[in-house]
Amino acid sequence: MYYETLVALHGVLDRYPWASHLTCDAHGSELYDLAMRRAEAYGWYSTGGWTYEYQGWGEARIVQDPGRWADALAGGDWTQDGKVRELAWMSAEIPVDVREPRLPLLHVTRILSDAVHRIGRVRFTGLHAVLPLQELVGDADDDLRAMRKWFALTDPSRSVPVSVTVAAGPAMRGKDTAVRDAIKERLGDIAEAEVAAGALDLSGMADVAGEHGYNKGRDRGVLRFVCRVPEWSVDAAVWLVEVTGDALRAAGCAEQVVVTASLASSSS
Repeated sequence: MYYETLVALHGVLDRYPWASHLTCDAHGSELYDLAMRRAEAYGWYSTGGWTYEYQGWGEARIVQDPGRWADALAGGDWTQDGKVRELAWMSAEIPVDVREPRLPLLHVTRILSDAVHRIGRVRFTGLHAVLPLQELVGDADDDLRAMRKWFALTDPSRSVPVSVTVAAGPAMRGKDTAVRDAIKERLGDIAEAEVAAGALDLSGMADVAGEHGYNKGRDRGVLRFVCRVPEWSVDAAVWLVEVTGDALRAAGCAEQVVVTASLASSSS
Protein backbone atom coordinates (compact mmCIF):
# COMPACT_ATOMS: atom_id res chain seq x y z
CA MET A 1 0.00 0.00 0.00
CA TYR A 2 1.18 3.52 -0.81
CA TYR A 3 0.36 7.02 0.36
CA GLU A 4 0.35 9.72 -2.28
CA THR A 5 1.70 13.20 -1.84
CA LEU A 6 1.27 15.91 -4.46
CA VAL A 7 2.70 19.38 -5.02
CA ALA A 8 1.38 22.06 -7.41
CA LEU A 9 2.89 25.43 -8.33
CA HIS A 10 0.59 28.36 -9.15
CA GLY A 11 1.62 31.50 -11.00
CA VAL A 12 1.95 33.26 -14.32
CA LEU A 13 4.20 31.89 -17.06
CA ASP A 14 5.51 33.95 -19.97
CA ARG A 15 7.12 31.41 -22.29
CA TYR A 16 10.34 32.09 -24.16
CA PRO A 17 9.91 32.20 -27.96
CA TRP A 18 12.26 29.27 -28.44
CA ALA A 19 10.11 27.14 -26.09
CA SER A 20 6.73 28.12 -27.55
CA HIS A 21 6.39 24.79 -29.39
CA LEU A 22 6.27 22.85 -26.12
CA THR A 23 2.84 21.88 -24.82
CA CYS A 24 1.54 20.66 -21.50
CA ASP A 25 -1.81 19.24 -20.42
CA ALA A 26 -3.24 16.91 -17.80
CA HIS A 27 -0.78 14.24 -18.95
CA GLY A 28 2.09 16.73 -18.92
CA SER A 29 4.52 14.87 -21.19
CA GLU A 30 6.95 17.76 -21.71
CA LEU A 31 6.75 18.86 -18.08
CA TYR A 32 7.22 15.29 -16.92
CA ASP A 33 10.29 14.87 -19.11
CA LEU A 34 11.82 18.16 -17.90
CA ALA A 35 11.09 17.40 -14.25
CA MET A 36 12.47 13.86 -14.44
CA ARG A 37 15.69 15.10 -16.03
CA ARG A 38 16.17 17.45 -13.09
CA ALA A 39 15.21 14.83 -10.51
CA GLU A 40 17.64 12.32 -11.95
CA ALA A 41 20.37 14.98 -12.13
CA TYR A 42 19.88 15.68 -8.41
CA GLY A 43 19.62 11.97 -7.62
CA TRP A 44 16.14 12.49 -6.19
CA TYR A 45 14.06 10.07 -8.22
CA SER A 46 14.23 6.29 -8.24
CA THR A 47 12.22 3.93 -10.42
CA GLY A 48 12.94 1.32 -7.73
CA GLY A 49 12.30 3.79 -4.97
CA TRP A 50 13.64 2.08 -1.85
CA THR A 51 17.12 0.77 -2.00
CA TYR A 52 18.55 -0.47 1.26
CA GLU A 53 17.72 -2.45 4.38
CA TYR A 54 17.83 -1.14 7.94
CA GLN A 55 18.32 -3.48 10.91
CA GLY A 56 17.50 -0.99 13.68
CA TRP A 57 14.01 -2.38 14.35
CA GLY A 58 15.26 -5.91 14.92
CA GLU A 59 14.30 -7.09 11.47
CA ALA A 60 15.34 -6.25 7.95
CA ARG A 61 13.05 -3.67 6.38
CA ILE A 62 13.12 -1.72 3.15
CA VAL A 63 13.56 1.94 4.01
CA GLN A 64 13.09 4.99 1.83
CA ASP A 65 16.31 6.55 0.67
CA PRO A 66 15.55 10.10 1.87
CA GLY A 67 14.64 12.46 -0.93
CA ARG A 68 13.67 9.66 -3.34
CA TRP A 69 10.26 8.54 -4.50
CA ALA A 70 8.67 6.50 -7.26
CA ASP A 71 5.72 6.36 -9.64
CA ALA A 72 5.41 10.09 -10.27
CA LEU A 73 2.73 11.68 -12.45
CA ALA A 74 2.84 15.29 -13.65
CA GLY A 75 0.89 17.91 -15.58
CA GLY A 76 0.30 21.63 -15.81
CA ASP A 77 -1.49 24.56 -17.43
CA TRP A 78 0.70 26.79 -19.62
CA THR A 79 -2.11 28.98 -21.01
CA GLN A 80 -0.67 32.32 -22.15
CA ASP A 81 -3.29 34.79 -20.93
CA GLY A 82 -1.49 36.59 -18.09
CA LYS A 83 -3.70 34.94 -15.46
CA VAL A 84 -2.62 32.84 -12.49
CA ARG A 85 -2.59 29.20 -13.55
CA GLU A 86 -1.70 25.86 -11.97
CA LEU A 87 1.58 25.85 -13.88
CA ALA A 88 2.90 22.47 -12.77
CA TRP A 89 1.89 19.63 -10.51
CA MET A 90 3.50 16.33 -9.65
CA SER A 91 2.46 13.41 -7.49
CA ALA A 92 4.69 10.86 -5.81
CA GLU A 93 3.90 7.57 -4.09
CA ILE A 94 5.55 6.54 -0.82
CA PRO A 95 4.98 3.15 0.88
CA VAL A 96 3.22 2.99 4.24
CA ASP A 97 6.17 1.44 6.10
CA VAL A 98 8.43 4.43 5.52
CA ARG A 99 9.27 6.25 8.75
CA GLU A 100 10.90 9.39 7.43
CA PRO A 101 9.92 12.59 9.28
CA ARG A 102 9.46 14.61 6.10
CA LEU A 103 7.78 14.16 2.76
CA PRO A 104 9.82 15.08 -0.37
CA LEU A 105 7.96 18.38 -0.80
CA LEU A 106 11.01 20.55 -1.28
CA HIS A 107 12.51 18.10 -3.77
CA VAL A 108 9.37 17.90 -5.91
CA THR A 109 8.78 21.66 -5.73
CA ARG A 110 12.34 22.44 -6.69
CA ILE A 111 12.35 20.26 -9.80
CA LEU A 112 8.96 21.65 -10.90
CA SER A 113 10.28 25.18 -10.43
CA ASP A 114 13.44 24.35 -12.39
CA ALA A 115 11.32 22.89 -15.20
CA VAL A 116 8.97 25.86 -15.67
CA HIS A 117 11.79 28.40 -15.30
CA ARG A 118 13.55 26.58 -18.13
CA ILE A 119 10.76 27.37 -20.58
CA GLY A 120 9.85 30.92 -19.58
CA ARG A 121 9.71 33.77 -17.10
CA VAL A 122 7.69 32.80 -14.04
CA ARG A 123 5.86 34.91 -11.48
CA PHE A 124 5.33 32.42 -8.68
CA THR A 125 2.21 33.19 -6.63
CA GLY A 126 1.23 30.08 -4.70
CA LEU A 127 1.66 26.44 -3.87
CA HIS A 128 -0.64 23.70 -2.69
CA ALA A 129 0.32 20.28 -1.42
CA VAL A 130 -1.54 17.10 -0.51
CA LEU A 131 -0.05 15.81 2.74
CA PRO A 132 -0.77 12.30 4.03
CA LEU A 133 -0.35 12.96 7.76
CA GLN A 134 -0.87 9.36 8.79
CA GLU A 135 1.85 7.44 10.61
CA LEU A 136 3.98 7.89 7.50
CA VAL A 137 5.10 11.33 8.70
CA GLY A 138 7.10 11.79 11.90
CA ASP A 139 8.47 14.57 14.08
CA ALA A 140 10.43 16.98 11.87
CA ASP A 141 11.44 19.42 14.61
CA ASP A 142 15.20 19.15 13.97
CA ASP A 143 14.79 19.72 10.24
CA LEU A 144 12.45 22.66 10.75
CA ARG A 145 14.91 24.23 13.19
CA ALA A 146 17.58 24.06 10.49
CA MET A 147 15.19 25.69 8.01
CA ARG A 148 14.62 28.56 10.46
CA LYS A 149 18.35 29.25 10.41
CA TRP A 150 18.24 29.39 6.61
CA PHE A 151 15.41 31.93 6.49
CA ALA A 152 16.95 33.96 9.29
CA LEU A 153 19.59 35.01 6.74
CA THR A 154 17.26 37.45 5.00
CA ASP A 155 16.63 41.17 5.17
CA PRO A 156 15.17 41.68 8.68
CA SER A 157 13.23 44.74 7.52
CA ARG A 158 11.14 42.74 5.04
CA SER A 159 7.76 41.25 5.93
CA VAL A 160 5.69 39.61 3.19
CA PRO A 161 2.01 38.67 3.78
CA VAL A 162 1.09 35.11 2.83
CA SER A 163 -2.28 33.34 3.05
CA VAL A 164 -2.19 29.78 4.40
CA THR A 165 -5.17 27.42 4.32
CA VAL A 166 -5.80 23.86 5.44
CA ALA A 167 -8.51 21.57 4.08
CA ALA A 168 -8.88 18.90 6.74
CA GLY A 169 -11.56 16.74 8.30
CA PRO A 170 -14.13 17.69 10.96
CA ALA A 171 -11.80 16.60 13.76
CA MET A 172 -9.72 19.74 13.21
CA ARG A 173 -12.60 22.18 13.60
CA GLY A 174 -12.13 24.49 16.56
CA LYS A 175 -8.39 23.87 16.71
CA ASP A 176 -7.41 27.10 14.96
CA THR A 177 -5.66 28.58 17.99
CA ALA A 178 -3.84 25.37 18.90
CA VAL A 179 -2.54 24.93 15.36
CA ARG A 180 -1.69 28.65 15.12
CA ASP A 181 0.38 28.41 18.31
CA ALA A 182 2.19 25.33 16.99
CA ILE A 183 2.92 27.13 13.69
CA LYS A 184 4.30 30.17 15.53
CA GLU A 185 6.53 27.94 17.65
CA ARG A 186 7.99 26.32 14.54
CA LEU A 187 8.43 29.62 12.67
CA GLY A 188 10.30 31.18 15.58
CA ASP A 189 10.85 34.91 15.77
CA ILE A 190 11.55 35.42 12.06
CA ALA A 191 7.94 35.01 10.88
CA GLU A 192 4.40 35.51 12.17
CA ALA A 193 1.09 33.65 12.01
CA GLU A 194 -2.42 34.64 13.05
CA VAL A 195 -5.84 33.07 12.55
CA ALA A 196 -7.47 34.73 9.53
CA ALA A 197 -10.56 36.84 10.13
CA GLY A 198 -13.01 37.56 7.31
CA ALA A 199 -12.36 36.90 3.65
CA LEU A 200 -8.96 35.41 2.87
CA ASP A 201 -6.89 36.67 -0.07
CA LEU A 202 -6.48 33.73 -2.45
CA SER A 203 -5.56 35.77 -5.52
CA GLY A 204 -2.31 33.83 -5.77
CA MET A 205 -4.12 30.54 -6.39
CA ALA A 206 -5.52 29.45 -9.75
CA ASP A 207 -9.16 28.63 -10.31
CA VAL A 208 -8.93 24.84 -10.38
CA ALA A 209 -12.11 22.78 -10.57
CA GLY A 210 -11.22 20.19 -7.98
CA GLU A 211 -8.29 18.57 -9.76
CA HIS A 212 -5.19 17.55 -7.87
CA GLY A 213 -6.70 18.03 -4.44
CA TYR A 214 -7.50 21.74 -4.71
CA ASN A 215 -10.45 23.94 -5.64
CA LYS A 216 -10.18 27.68 -5.07
CA GLY A 217 -13.91 28.08 -5.52
CA ARG A 218 -14.97 26.17 -2.41
CA ASP A 219 -14.43 27.08 1.22
CA ARG A 220 -10.82 26.22 1.97
CA GLY A 221 -11.36 23.73 4.74
CA VAL A 222 -11.45 24.49 8.42
CA LEU A 223 -8.18 26.33 9.17
CA ARG A 224 -7.08 29.66 7.68
CA PHE A 225 -4.10 31.80 8.65
CA VAL A 226 -2.36 35.00 7.66
CA CYS A 227 1.42 34.69 7.92
CA ARG A 228 4.22 37.19 7.43
CA VAL A 229 7.57 35.85 6.25
CA PRO A 230 10.88 37.59 5.45
CA GLU A 231 10.79 36.59 1.77
CA TRP A 232 8.49 35.18 -0.87
CA SER A 233 10.00 32.29 -2.82
CA VAL A 234 9.35 28.67 -3.70
CA ASP A 235 11.44 27.64 -0.71
CA ALA A 236 9.52 29.95 1.64
CA ALA A 237 6.19 28.54 0.45
CA VAL A 238 7.40 24.98 1.04
CA TRP A 239 8.62 26.02 4.50
CA LEU A 240 5.17 27.35 5.44
CA VAL A 241 3.45 24.22 4.10
CA GLU A 242 5.84 21.93 5.98
CA VAL A 243 5.55 23.94 9.20
CA THR A 244 1.75 23.81 8.94
CA GLY A 245 1.77 20.08 8.27
CA ASP A 246 4.00 19.44 11.29
CA ALA A 247 1.78 21.67 13.45
CA LEU A 248 -1.28 19.70 12.34
CA ARG A 249 0.45 16.43 13.17
CA ALA A 250 1.33 17.74 16.64
CA ALA A 251 -2.31 18.77 17.14
CA GLY A 252 -3.48 15.22 16.49
CA CYS A 253 -4.30 15.34 12.79
CA ALA A 254 -3.68 11.91 11.24
CA GLU A 255 -5.35 12.14 7.85
CA GLN A 256 -4.78 13.45 4.35
CA VAL A 257 -4.95 17.25 4.20
CA VAL A 258 -4.45 19.93 1.57
CA VAL A 259 -2.31 22.91 2.62
CA THR A 260 -1.86 26.07 0.53
CA ALA A 261 0.51 29.02 0.79
CA SER A 262 -0.10 31.96 -1.52
CA LEU A 263 1.16 35.51 -1.91
CA ALA A 264 -1.34 38.16 -0.85
CA SER A 265 -2.34 40.53 -3.66
CA SER A 266 -0.90 43.57 -1.83
CA SER A 267 2.57 42.06 -2.38
CA SER A 268 2.09 40.75 -5.93
